[in-house]
Amino acid sequence: MNIGGFIAGRLVDVGIALTALRTNLMRSILTALGVMIGVFAVILAMAVGSGAKVSVEETVAQLGSNMALIFPQEEGGRGGPNTAPGKITERDAVAIERSIPGVIAVAPQIRANIQLSIPAKQVTTSGIAVTPGYAIASNTGIESGRLIEESDVRSAARVVVLGPTVATALFADLEPVGQTVRLNKVPFRVIGVLAGKGSSLGNDQDDVALVPLSTGRQRFTTSLRGPDDLSLLFVGFDPAMDLGDGKRELVRLLRTRNNVEKGQPQPFAVRTTEEFQEETSTVTAVFQAVLVAIASISLLVGGIGIMNIMLVSVTERTREIGLRMALGARRRDIRNQFLVEAAVLCIIGGLLGLGLAAVAARAFEAFAEFPAPIGIGTVLGSIAFSAFIGLLFGGYPAIRASRLSPIEALRSE
Repeated sequence: MNIGGFIAGRLVDVGIALTALRTNLMRSILTALGVMIGVFAVILAMAVGSGAKVSVEETVAQLGSNMALIFPQEEGGRGGPNTAPGKITERDAVAIERSIPGVIAVAPQIRANIQLSIPAKQVTTSGIAVTPGYAIASNTGIESGRLIEESDVRSAARVVVLGPTVATALFADLEPVGQTVRLNKVPFRVIGVLAGKGSSLGNDQDDVALVPLSTGRQRFTTSLRGPDDLSLLFVGFDPAMDLGDGKRELVRLLRTRNNVEKGQPQPFAVRTTEEFQEETSTVTAVFQAVLVAIASISLLVGGIGIMNIMLVSVTERTREIGLRMALGARRRDIRNQFLVEAAVLCIIGGLLGLGLAAVAARAFEAFAEFPAPIGIGTVLGSIAFSAFIGLLFGGYPAIRASRLSPIEALRSE
């Protein structure tokens, strides 16, 4: 096969196709519009799905790459006549730290919504009562000041570390460290401001305030029943330790401490960051597939529009087809001409859709603060897929044109 001759032939077909499209410019624009909307919808759906995946990965990375989360499972998970209410305690945290090898940090927590106020300003935020292990287990850094220390926990000190969002809302451009705020109307001294983590899946991770665990137990309003019950427990493992092994050790220890026999539901739940990432990745993949499937309907409609217009074009240009055949054009030449014309029309629509999707993705990132990346694979794939749509839906009109009888075609009006 003469590759040079083949390429030259296709370039000629492209030239003929562009001439034909310019002849009916408005009709070509309207036809390409259907493909443009379809490609735009598909690419934007893929970008949003990819952004959700990126956001989940960032959230997991910020939590810590080798960590387990333990939280109470109400009424033993499913409930039952002989199951105790779910709970996790500070004694469990101590036992985990002492008994399980590979644990580098244990972070017991009490969580509640709290009000912080200064004169003329007030905010509601997520209050987290913690120990010094929280910073290690949750990969939390400090921007200014200091974090909660063991002495703060022992003395139930009325000190607070603010997330950047809360610090900005209360103090704007002033330095928060050293200032006094009222937590549920009780004065607290600001000792630090956390390093920013940003938003993930619409959740502002900087909208928090940390206090010592003992202080939170006194000042937070919660539904915890026991004197040492916890809302949540972070357990950080050595990076060299397998998370699956760590989880099995946690479950074994906690089942023993809670006297949970084989077959009975557990009054607690254990989730690792690895499991969390896998589960959320599956959800985001399904979410993306659904979005793309819905958006593909628009592309299907655009392809049907291409087929319809190409059939009209074949009817209008019957005499032209007959004349080309009479001058020696083969059936495959006629077929290729109309296939290339449909493909060119779809590629133009695809490029327009790609440009519109890129603008929409940037606007989405700017105003919604949610990542919507469009990779080079998506760019090349959209162009290739647009050409495929043209070849697929332009196939029948092209074959129909190639099967016209030259004599009958020349007789047509």
